[in-house]
Parts: sequence; C-alpha cells; structure tokens
Amino acid sequence: MSRIVIALGGNALLQNGEKRDYETQYAHAYQTFENLRFVTENNETVITHGNGPQVGDIQQSHDISGIAAHLHQSVAMSQGYIGEILANAYGNIRTKYGLRKNIFTIITRVLVDENDAAFSNPEKPIGRYYSDEGLEEAKRNGWIMKKFKDGWRRVVPSPEPREILEEPVIEYLLHNGNLPIAVGGGGVPVVRRGGSIYGIDAVIDKDLASSVLATAINADFLMILTDVDHVFINYGKPDQKALHEVHVDEIEKYLREGQFGEGSMKPKVMAAIRFVKNGGRKAFITSIENSMNALSGRSGTIIVQ
Repeated sequence: MSRIVIALGGNALLQNGEKRDYETQYAHAYQTFENLRFVTENNETVITHGNGPQVGDIQQSHDISGIAAHLHQSVAMSQGYIGEILANAYGNIRTKYGLRKNIFTIITRVLVDENDAAFSNPEKPIGRYYSDEGLEEAKRNGWIMKKFKDGWRRVVPSPEPREILEEPVIEYLLHNGNLPIAVGGGGVPVVRRGGSIYGIDAVIDKDLASSVLATAINADFLMILTDVDHVFINYGKPDQKALHEVHVDEIEKYLREGQFGEGSMKPKVMAAIRFVKNGGRKAFITSIENSMNALSGRSGTIIVQ
C-alpha cells in the first residue's frame, strides 16, 4: 500500500463553458471517482482540488447581495461547497461498489508569508470571464482585471504555501483508513502575527499546496490530474514532444527554458519537481482517465529522482 496525494484539476468538476450548477459538477465528480476508485481504495489517499470558478462565483454573489466577504472566507466556503459535491459523489460510488473508506472534507488553512511578493503583484485568475462591455461592472467591485484569450478575468495575489496547519488531522484520518478531502482551492490563506493566526485575502495554487502537503505527510507519490495525458515540450509546435518518464533534473531544465505555460502547466511541473526533490518517490502528471495507467508506469508523465 502506498501513500498518495491526488490533486484534482478543474475538469474533475467542470468543463469549459458548462453551467456551474450542482448537477453538472456532481456528474463530473461521480465519473472522477469511477476512475479513481481502485487507487483510493487500495492506497492511503488524500484528495485535493482547485476552486477557481467556484470561489469567483462566491465572491460575486456576496458583491451582488451587498454582504461583504473577505476572499479567504470565500475560499473556506468553496471548500465546503466543493467538498459536499465530492463527498456525495464518492458516497454513492462507495455504496455501488462496496468500498470501505469514509470520506471527510477538512476546512484546511495554509500558512503564507505576509511579505510574499505576490501581494504586490496579483496574477492568479479567479471567477468567470468578462467581455469588454462587462469590464466596467467588474472594476466597480474594486477588482484588478487582466485580459486573457477568452476575455477579462479578476486576478488576485497567489503567495507561496509554507505550512499545512491541519496536517496532523489529515495524518490521523489517513492512519485510520479514511479518505480526506483537504487543501481545497490551495487552502485558506492565513498568516501568523505575534503568535496568532489571521486570514489574508489571496488564493494559493492548489498544486503547490498539494506538494507541500505530500511532503509533510511523507507521501510516496504526488498525482496531479488535469485534462491532458502528458506534459509536452515545444507544445503546439511541429516538433512538440510528450514527456514520459523524466528525471527531475531534466524537467527542471525545461522549466528554466520556459517550456511550460505560466498559468497552466508551469505550477504543476513546479509542484512535481519540489515533491521529488524533497524526498517523494515519484510525481505523476496526467489525465483523470489515465490515472491507473500512470500509477502502473504505462502512461502519463512520471517525474523521478
């Protein structure tokens, strides 16, 4: 039995352009656990997940209602919101196949540095896309907006994760045969001031936070699941090449060369590199559908020592 942290990408709940209602997200979550049930049942497993669309929706709902909410509160709300969807989906898969594990959603706080440079340079996109016509509406909320290929999006600070405060609880649940859902949306960002803990407005990258968690609990493997089967170099060019098993030093060289997309593949590769360099056995980057093949070494991108 191995210990694995599985970081679910956004496609575990939503595809681009889909309605963001409960039914759509539940259907994807159910299929996700259909694909992952052998991995989760036969290993000590923690599930982590993103929250980009959902946390943006929560913030927008507060703005419309006139009831202000800090971004760190909205991250905590998104952990409960997404956790309910995942727990319901897993619970029904558990009943269908007679699985053993109970699932627990943990509101997880992640310590960051208040002096992190990200607070003066917000770049992490959250929420929905806005057209040029809708830009003024977004700016009236006091948001910083950035233009992307599909339109304008709100951007917020994304500081480096330092410590998972609920790590002892996660460890306890794993040790007792449960399936924790933790570090949702990268975790609720908090800072330590004079021995006390305070929330701070930011969104932490869930892959980097998942790597910190995986190292803290001495996981054997970190599995980052996304919407492609492999990591590519020279992506989108005639000579693009899928990476299969790759040494950590080699993929680190590709990272320095700028081979990976800033807001997409780069943080996944960074998370995988950090995990392996901090003592993890292997990191995998692949699709949800390909997870079993990747774990057995037959497919996916596998980063090794």
